[in-house]
Amino acid sequence: MSMPGFVGIIRVVPPVKIDRAMQSDKEVEMIGMEITRQFEINNERLPEDVSEQNLGFDIRSTDKNGQVRYIEVKARAGTGDIALTQNEWFKAQRFRDDYYLYVVYNAVNRPELFIIQNPADTVKPEEKVEIVRYIVDSAEIKRKGQLI
Repeated sequence: MSMPGFVGIIRVVPPVKIDRAMQSDKEVEMIGMEITRQFEINNERLPEDVSEQNLGFDIRSTDKNGQVRYIEVKARAGTGDIALTQNEWFKAQRFRDDYYLYVVYNAVNRPELFIIQNPADTVKPEEKVEIVRYIVDSAEIKRKGQLI
């Protein structure tokens, strides 16, 4: 009897169901950022857009006393659930009272701004664990594997 040989791998990818209300829309997100920025300015704070830095919040806003708000902005064209990334949730837990969640509903037509200070202690989100998988490309298998 010989050793079993590797024949191949079958990759089955289930369809991803994304709630339409939670899909990213750059225009809506930009409106939410602008509404947040203007709110901060109107309240005598200096907002700085740090959304491209992946810090776990979108805006760092400082008042005249040096007090900092770490603001995560979520915007929807209508209303609906919002999702926080693991990084955003960790920062909410770290910064506590200095972390704010600004949610802009109906951003395009009739914006409504909801502000939640310290969401880590204020809201109870549903934790959704997503599976992490490591996919090895077939070309890599052919380059690095031993054909038997």
